[in-house]
Amino acid sequence: MAVMTVLRAIVRNRPVALPAAVLTTAALTMTACSSSSGPSPAAPTSPAPPSASSSASSPGSAPAGPASPSARPTAPPAGTSPQACATSRLSVTQTNPDVAAGQRYATLVFTNTSAISCTLTGYPGVSYVAANGVQSGNAAVRENGTVTTVTLQPGGKASAKLHDSNGIGGYDPAQCQLSPAEGLRIYPPNQTAALFLPWKTEHCAGPTIHSLTVGPVEQGQ
Repeated sequence: MAVMTVLRAIVRNRPVALPAAVLTTAALTMTACSSSSGPSPAAPTSPAPPSASSSASSPGSAPAGPASPSARPTAPPAGTSPQACATSRLSVTQTNPDVAAGQRYATLVFTNTSAISCTLTGYPGVSYVAANGVQSGNAAVRENGTVTTVTLQPGGKASAKLHDSNGIGGYDPAQCQLSPAEGLRIYPPNQTAALFLPWKTEHCAGPTIHSLTVGPVEQGQ
């Protein structure tokens, strides 16, 4: 009853003289009532920034670019056969020149200048080249020989025998049509791009003359 009296007095703004114990009890009752109405809502919190992993997969992020390929060619996988030597992987020189009794002999030497192994099989294509860069006379005829596949490691060499008349090998001058040449145009076996080998000489360029011959490639030089 004392508590209710105090509450009514407070509502009506009337002073009430009560013992201290009653006032204390009334204060505790008011506190309990106010707390029973529920806690105040918590203040909103800012959302946490996305983690590095989530931002990396978010839409619009640029995908990682492909790794840069190596500028150097790589060796073929183990167990696979080397590819045919492309012209761009080869150089050619002439060695062992010999002229005797109106005949000319020499050896064409191919060198693998690339960083991977490759193969040569068969005959090179050979013809003389005039000063204007065009073919002079007929291309070389293939000599009989054993065709094998030669594997060239980086820096490896293969060779082919070359033979020709030097222009006075018994041909009629009208047939021979002796002509100057600036060098040889050489196609490695099974390739459509040629190498040029400087060689100033004279040869029979007549259309009926087939004096230039070449053999198949062999291992070494």
